[in-house]
Amino acid sequence: MKPNIRFDGFEDEWAEQKLGEMFKKESVKNSELKYGPSKIISLANLYYKNDLDNIPSDDYMKTYNEFKVGDIAFEGHMNKLYAHGRFIANRLGDGVVSHVFDVYTPKIVLDLNYLGEFINYEPVMGRILRRTTKSATMMSSLVSSDFLKEIVQVPIFPEQKKIGQLFEKLDAEIAAEQAKIDWLKEQKKGLVEKIF
Repeated sequence: MKPNIRFDGFEDEWAEQKLGEMFKKESVKNSELKYGPSKIISLANLYYKNDLDNIPSDDYMKTYNEFKVGDIAFEGHMNKLYAHGRFIANRLGDGVVSHVFDVYTPKIVLDLNYLGEFINYEPVMGRILRRTTKSATMMSSLVSSDFLKEIVQVPIFPEQKKIGQLFEKLDAEIAAEQAKIDWLKEQKKGLVEKIF
């Protein structure tokens, strides 16, 4: 595979690689209570759940899976954007996720910003997840052995880094524009209250 857009100096085709050569399934539990409730990570929006109404007991915290920076986790909730669930790359920090989420650790060096965009890209991952998940009542469950047999195209690390830097820059610009939009909305709200 050769993408339609390339950075200067990169011309080789991307290599085919089995996901099982890239990742291994991890089941490291929080059995020693290394992480407390403040380190529970919400996969929905990738943030630490510091607003817990009910703090989990120590026994329940021990059932959580460790989720470290660079790991990916499968969230099986189906919606309009993700018909079979999705993967989330941990770009937040070390913590834990519920035991219902499968966690995979990279076996090779991958650029985290590249990985975060690639592993969550529905046109590629959706086809893979269609073949490697089973539908349940509320969410899909991943068949790990099938998932790890799937093949994807992967660029060499220097090209991954360039791709990751591009998306990181765009994310920063989007965040800055969103902050400006939020500020303008507050200004408008204040003016509306003063005028009316």
